[in-house]
Amino acid sequence: MREPITFASRVGAEHRAALERLLFFNGCQNRVARGIVDVIDRFGPPEIHAEGEWLRVKTSDLPDVQSLFALDGRGRPIGVAVYVRADLEHVTVLHLGLAEEYCSGGDREGLNLLLRLMREIRRSSRRVKGVRRLSVLYGQPRGRAQA
Repeated sequence: MREPITFASRVGAEHRAALERLLFFNGCQNRVARGIVDVIDRFGPPEIHAEGEWLRVKTSDLPDVQSLFALDGRGRPIGVAVYVRADLEHVTVLHLGLAEEYCSGGDREGLNLLLRLMREIRRSSRRVKGVRRLSVLYGQPRGRAQA
């Protein structure tokens, strides 16, 4: 049976510690550390912002970034993507974080959370007029996915 995973643009404030682990204390970050440093140098570090009972992720240098969270059945964030519409045709993913059990080599890697998160960003980007490409600023070198 597949674990229920939902996607949302915000996460409940009670899950702040889980979100901090995804963004700042993630054991999988060492795989892409150089890319993370480059993105932080260019666009600022990811920051958690409270909006009432909800949390979002933003960056100091780009006010228009958006967040997409992958949530488990209890609403706990197990994945996060921070992205921006770089120009009329491009959506660029600045930061990604997955709970360690969903990363490659983790107990739940078979759920393909990274792929599902990227598909959800691509799906939502298709609804925005003019967006044609989705790119990720760090990770393994791969071709760009069409939005």
